[in-house]
Amino acid sequence: MNQDNGCNEAGCSSSCDCGCSGCGSVVEESQFNKDMQALYDAGKTADMLAACSKQLAAEPDNSDAYFWRGVVAAVDSDFEQALADYTKAIELNSHKAVYYSYRGSAYAMIDDIKNAVMDYSKAMFYEPEDWMNYANRGVLYLNNNMFEHAIDDLSKALELEPADMASYINRGDAFAARNLYSTAIADYNKVIERFPEEPAALIKRGQAYYEIGLIEEALADYNKVIELEPENIQAIAIRASIYMGQEKPGEAVADFTQVIDADPSDGRPYFFRGIAYAAQKDYDAAIADFTRTVELDPDNVLAHHNKALCCEQQKRTAEAIAAYKELLKRAKPESPEEAHAKERLQALEQAADDTQLQ
Repeated sequence: MNQDNGCNEAGCSSSCDCGCSGCGSVVEESQFNKDMQALYDAGKTADMLAACSKQLAAEPDNSDAYFWRGVVAAVDSDFEQALADYTKAIELNSHKAVYYSYRGSAYAMIDDIKNAVMDYSKAMFYEPEDWMNYANRGVLYLNNNMFEHAIDDLSKALELEPADMASYINRGDAFAARNLYSTAIADYNKVIERFPEEPAALIKRGQAYYEIGLIEEALADYNKVIELEPENIQAIAIRASIYMGQEKPGEAVADFTQVIDADPSDGRPYFFRGIAYAAQKDYDAAIADFTRTVELDPDNVLAHHNKALCCEQQKRTAEAIAAYKELLKRAKPESPEEAHAKERLQALEQAADDTQLQ
């Protein structure tokens, strides 16, 4: 066969069982495979396993039986067993694209990226028109910061299957990772046009809008997400940050409070709510939030710094001195925070000494 058609194996013909798309008419699926697919679709994995055992007892070299037994193992998250079965199926019939595709997914599940990529590539060789292999390999590339490769594969997947919304999302993420936010927005738009109330796409598009300075558009997307999912803490937290950028500390405080209520053990929203309170000149509330922040994360130098500044505003000198001292224990040498803390600490302690002398 012509290599450009996806197969150059010797002896390949229209009646072979290689699974490639370049070998003419596809051989009719066996009844065993049809039965296994039906059981799989019904979630009857125990029946699948029994059928595979029966088939292998009658025909020990049946590659499809090993393949389906591997599928059952993968469903049970036993990826080592799945890999062993897929590999045995490939040893018995090395020309079926689906074997490589599923083994590639099993390798991906145990983070063996090199072998996963190799198997998806082999599956493409035998079945170049199967868009799923391009989509799966593209996701692997995306997750491993190989963004150009990811874009190429996901673009090919979309060429073969334009209705694959997941590939639009993933390609959008790859474009965004390369700071190509306008292009990413175009991909997210494809999903939102078809599914106007898809929160994941709205969040991603909102972030892309924010990155290119389209703040109102970003806010509209996050408002929509929160309307659809009032408990979506990720969207609420990001909207709070947008409000801070818009100098709307009151709205930011309300959103950060929701985030804190959802997880009081996370110091970050206390820190940002403290900044919002400080912007409102509610320094006592800000001090309380910065205090909680450093209780949860003692090494947060900026929280110590901001607490000290707010304490100074409220003439809470002893607390300011204590906060600056805590900062100095943790600040990087010669950092701006260290330099400012030393300067302010000296001034505050000097002022305290002068007061005592008077």
